[in-house]
Amino acid sequence: MRLSFNRLLLAVMALALAGLVVVLMLRQDTNVRGADGRPVGLAQMAPEELDLHADRDALRFKRIVGQTIRLHQRLAESAALFDRPGDRGLSADERRQALDLFEAVLDHTIALDQLSRVHLDFLQISVLHDPLRHARHFALYFAAYTEKLALGLALIDRTINKPQFEKLFDEGNQGLGIVPGAYGRLKWNVVHVEDAATALAAHQWMKLLGAKLDELARGDAPRWGFLITRLEDRYQTVMENLSRKSVKLFGGNTFDIGKDTAHAVWFPVQTELAEVMGDTKVKRLHQYLISAEQVGDAAKRSAPGDVLVERRNWYVSNVGLPGFWPHAALWLGSAEELAAYFADPEVERAFGGSFPRYLEDKFPLAWTSYSSPDAEGHTVRLIEAISEGVVFTSAEHSIGTADYVAAMRPELKKLDKARAIARAFLYAGRPYDFDFDFYTDATLVCSELVYKAYEPRQESRGLALPLEKVVGRMTLGPNTMVRLFDEQLGGKQQQLSFAWFLDGHERERRASFEPVEVFRRSWTRPKWDVAQR
Repeated sequence: MRLSFNRLLLAVMALALAGLVVVLMLRQDTNVRGADGRPVGLAQMAPEELDLHADRDALRFKRIVGQTIRLHQRLAESAALFDRPGDRGLSADERRQALDLFEAVLDHTIALDQLSRVHLDFLQISVLHDPLRHARHFALYFAAYTEKLALGLALIDRTINKPQFEKLFDEGNQGLGIVPGAYGRLKWNVVHVEDAATALAAHQWMKLLGAKLDELARGDAPRWGFLITRLEDRYQTVMENLSRKSVKLFGGNTFDIGKDTAHAVWFPVQTELAEVMGDTKVKRLHQYLISAEQVGDAAKRSAPGDVLVERRNWYVSNVGLPGFWPHAALWLGSAEELAAYFADPEVERAFGGSFPRYLEDKFPLAWTSYSSPDAEGHTVRLIEAISEGVVFTSAEHSIGTADYVAAMRPELKKLDKARAIARAFLYAGRPYDFDFDFYTDATLVCSELVYKAYEPRQESRGLALPLEKVVGRMTLGPNTMVRLFDEQLGGKQQQLSFAWFLDGHERERRASFEPVEVFRRSWTRPKWDVAQR
């Protein structure tokens, strides 16, 4: 079995390497066409834009690796969960633990898959005329690819041929955004002889690019040096696992994998998604479904204190929190709109006069940032935690660069909302929490900002938002907020009312305002399913 597998692997590798070299040398047109018929992709970017895009994605890759390292540790610490025969069942707590781990692995694997596919367009950059940029985007592609394989294999190795896990994972879970059949698709994506062959072929190309990769690493060790070192480490890990465990991973499972996936070529949730991704590839890089006119309309429908949830379909930063909605923000309105809204006797008594004046006196740096236009001259209207930290942003930047956005309005007095906004100002400038740990205040994740702003206190009612354990961390995902809205709507415990919902339509390249009946069930949509509407 091992001998025949190795022969097959070598044969496929030789073909893959030959095909890779032929494509690179002949420079065939690999351009993807956009909705307007024009070519899109890395080859259509200016050199400065290519470099900026690569540097940003190298930093994103480093952040994802920080999360995958912790995820590998969680898998290792869960030996008691996975080390069991196939006929030993799982308790309710064990099923929840296993699903949390599976969702996290699936989440990170798909994000890495997206990242690698974006930079597969290194094929569009001439290795002869622009070798350094070619090497930069190749390294991003191959680093994300091997990181994805290593993480997927870590879970598959622990669960393959164990029905209690395979059936649990393939059932799907609405709350976590997992669709039925996701485990089968994960197996197809990482336990396939073509993946080993691709890794071998790409590694040979990496050797040929060695001088340029060394130049990259020397020029920016914290970013590119890390990426290239991590790439080599993950490649060795993947090949060792595939070599040592080829019989376990490949032998006897070919039919099972084919049956589970119905021959889906990759797994982001629905087979038709591959067609959508083929249509758009990256390549709504600076194009979003929400129009400028809709941004203005949404701003008019919003009020200070509203909780916004957002989603960007092709965004690597969707990784980390489970469910369809990965981002939350707090609506403030402009400084003038804030002043008009909180010109309320109860608010003014509590804050000793004008609420905006209180914010300006208490948080002068934050107020300056909030009351000044953004870099593009737009009026600032939100506060949110993004990778750069807790920042003030415009509706054009936050809503206008999203594909789905909704606003929920806390059913609270204006005084309670004012106190929540004041607490949000306290956190302005703090770093982003890439650990997703709600028990610390030094760093914050997006939904943590909303959670802590509206946390019930003696002087304010706030919002009772329950924390959940996600891969060992107590956290609150934006998707959970929407689920809570759905469950409480119309009941005595309702805390949030509906303001508006801009729903994206990927195939039609547009968004539309939809009613509460559509929004309330949006939390059940699969996290990575962009083709469902």
